[in-house]
Amino acid sequence: MSSPYSTGRKSEVLWALPIVVELAEDTLTPFEFDEAERISMMLAGSKGRRREAVQYLMKLVSPPPKRPLYYAEMEMQVLPRWTRDAIRYLGDYVDLLVKAMAFEYTKDHRCKKYSLGRNLRMLKPRKHGISSELVAKLKRYNSFLYRPGKHDFTVPRGRGHRFTSKEVVLTAFITMKLAGEIKKISQFAEKVSLNEAAIQDL
Repeated sequence: MSSPYSTGRKSEVLWALPIVVELAEDTLTPFEFDEAERISMMLAGSKGRRREAVQYLMKLVSPPPKRPLYYAEMEMQVLPRWTRDAIRYLGDYVDLLVKAMAFEYTKDHRCKKYSLGRNLRMLKPRKHGISSELVAKLKRYNSFLYRPGKHDFTVPRGRGHRFTSKEVVLTAFITMKLAGEIKKISQFAEKVSLNEAAIQDL
């Protein structure tokens, strides 16, 4: 277990599925995307460079809210060896914010228990005045990252494990960018993100 690449080949550190890269390119600014690429490459470097990349990522995804970002922050420490749980916890954060936003806009208490996909279907851009582009990105996030992180245990052809560390890095950047966009348009999501309210108390 001395190798940091025990769950996959070292070359996989710099791999990412095209659908994930496309979502990153559509969500991040060119500078943010280049920064994500830089951090991904650092994870494939020396021990010191990996440590520096991990510290960067831990700061990027640091709480609040304590849960689930505390767990996501901890998962950054085991890159590039372990990857799935990082994807899962980052997705849990987006799920939490969308639950709050969906309840705020629809006033339907069921939103607090609905899945991310179900809540996204509840949100109607024209009716609720939400950007259709944001909803579309969130649906892609759910389809390509969060849902596979929770339920898909198949391994893409030619790879040693389901997610690579580069995909985790891209997901971290995408997650925090989408979270920022959600909080700008949802007071409830902002309250939840600051630990000022629990989702059940909204």
